[in-house]
Amino acid sequence: MAEFLLLFLGIVCILYFIGIALYAGLSSKFPVLWILLGAGFGAGWAALHFCIRVPQILLGGILCILFFLCCLFLFVEAKIVKAMFQKEEEQLDCLIVLGAQVKGTRPSLSLEYRIRKAEEYLKQNPETKAILSGGKGEDEGISEAECMYRELTKRGIASSRLIKEDQSVNTQQNIACSYRIWKQKCQRADKPGRVGIVTSSFHLYRGTSIARKKMDCQIYGIAAKSNGFLLVNYLVREFLGVLKDKAAGNL
Repeated sequence: MAEFLLLFLGIVCILYFIGIALYAGLSSKFPVLWILLGAGFGAGWAALHFCIRVPQILLGGILCILFFLCCLFLFVEAKIVKAMFQKEEEQLDCLIVLGAQVKGTRPSLSLEYRIRKAEEYLKQNPETKAILSGGKGEDEGISEAECMYRELTKRGIASSRLIKEDQSVNTQQNIACSYRIWKQKCQRADKPGRVGIVTSSFHLYRGTSIARKKMDCQIYGIAAKSNGFLLVNYLVREFLGVLKDKAAGNL
């Protein structure tokens, strides 16, 4: 049974990598992790199938590490998934829309979903403003902020409600740079601020956690749609992102 399970998981990981490559291309190196996982499961299968002897102390150490990693993974993923389904608050003072990849001058699918959610919220809450956050990568024709600005104004959102933040290159910088703009242009002295973080559902836990640590206002999550086929890949990547930001003191 253990042999079959390891072989099955190894094949699934390899097929998932191939699926990602065919479906979305390899715009980042992260999907290679699925090849490594597949190879790891394959090595476990080979050890059982060919009766390869492993010293007990080494085997015990490997199993302890795997058990710890599994518990940590499930704990973090539970927080990520819980944040994906949080209730959406109305009449927020401001949205911070976190950027995602721009393909030339057009939004990627992830960014398109975030733009749609921002558009929907802003049309339903006409007093809310939005800070559009994201700089320009080396392979992008325009900044993520500019791309969001063009799309939202094209879809009927008044430019006076939109503020571009085009210097940040990661989530922590998105929040830090947007916070400075919030303090300068949006915050009111007569009441505590209420700010929504608009980002992909799988990214909401990390985005709101960083914002709650960096900003002195009430933070709410606004979940944009995530691509169903790529969601597993995103959730695993987000687990590593949470660990990295926790280690860096960002959340």
